[in-house]
Amino acid sequence: MHQYRFTRFISALLISTTLALSACSVNPVSGKKEFSLISKEQEVAMGAQGHQEIIKKTPPYNNRRLQAYVNSIGQQLASKSHRNNIRYTFTVLDDPAVNAFALPGGYIYITTGIMAYLNSEGELAGVLGHEIGHVTARHGVQQASAGTAASILIDVVNKKWGGGNILNQIGSVALSGYGRQHELQADRLGAEYLARVGYSPSNMIDVISVLKSQEQFAGRSSSYHGVFATHPSNDQRLQEVVGAAKRISSAGSRPANHDGYLREINGLKFRISKGRYGRVVVGNVKTAGITFETLAQQSAVDARRLRLLNGKYPNGQPKVGTLVKIIK
Repeated sequence: MHQYRFTRFISALLISTTLALSACSVNPVSGKKEFSLISKEQEVAMGAQGHQEIIKKTPPYNNRRLQAYVNSIGQQLASKSHRNNIRYTFTVLDDPAVNAFALPGGYIYITTGIMAYLNSEGELAGVLGHEIGHVTARHGVQQASAGTAASILIDVVNKKWGGGNILNQIGSVALSGYGRQHELQADRLGAEYLARVGYSPSNMIDVISVLKSQEQFAGRSSSYHGVFATHPSNDQRLQEVVGAAKRISSAGSRPANHDGYLREINGLKFRISKGRYGRVVVGNVKTAGITFETLAQQSAVDARRLRLLNGKYPNGQPKVGTLVKIIK
C-alpha cells in the first residue's frame, strides 16, 4: 500500500514538472526562461483589477501636487527599467502604515506613512525603484504561478493519496526563501534604476536605514522590507548591490534633493497616535543651540520621534541652516 502511494506521488510530481516545462516565459530582467502560468496580458489585467480593489479599501491621498510629484519620479525610473514598454501607475495612499508595494502589471503604491519618514527625493526614488524592480522581474507573477502550481499538486496529493501536510511544510519553506531572494533582487534593480536616472545608488542603503531605525524605535520587525537582519550599512550583499550600480556612468550626477523633498511633503498628513492626526511642518533651523528637545516643545510628538522623522535616530541633533520636520 505504501509503495503504491509513493508511486502515485512520484507520478504527480512528474505531471507537475511537465506542466512547469510547458508553461515558461522569458524574464525581462534575466533574459532566461522561467516558470509562469500567467501571460503579460493576464498580468496587466490582474493588476488593473487589484488596483480597483485597493483604492476602494484605501483611498489615494487627496493632494494632486504630491501625487504628480511621486508619479514624475516613478515614471523617470520606470522609463529606464527593463520593462519600459508597459504602463506604470504610481499612487500615494492615505495610509499611516510605513509601507510600499507593487502589483503585477505596473501598479505601484507608497503610503503617506512611509513618506513622512523619508528625507530626500533620492530616498523616495529608492523606494519606488525597489518596487519597480518587483514589477520588471515579474516577482508577483512568479509567486502567483508557483502558488497555483503548488496548490494544484497539494490538492491532488492530499485528496487522493495523502501526504498533503508534508508538501505544505515544504512549500511554506520554499516560498519563504523565494521572497527573500526577490527582495534582494528588487534592491539590486532599484539601485540600478537609481543610477540610470542619476541618483546615487547609496540612496537604497539610506532607505533601508530608515526602515531599520523604525524597527529599533518600535522594538519589533517591520512588515516592509524585513530582509536584512543586521544594519544595512554592514550588510555585505547590499554593499555589493550598491557597488555594482555605482559603476553606471550616470550614477551620482543628480543630487538627493533633501530640501526639495521636504518642501513637497510640507503639510503631509501624519498619524500621531490611534485616532489622532497632525501634519508635517517643515522649517529652517536658524539659530545655534536648537535641539530636538527644544523643537519638541512646539511639536505634537516627542524628541525621540522627531529624531526618527528627521533621520537622526537615536542620538542626532539638527544643524543650523538645515530644514527639519516637526508635527503640528
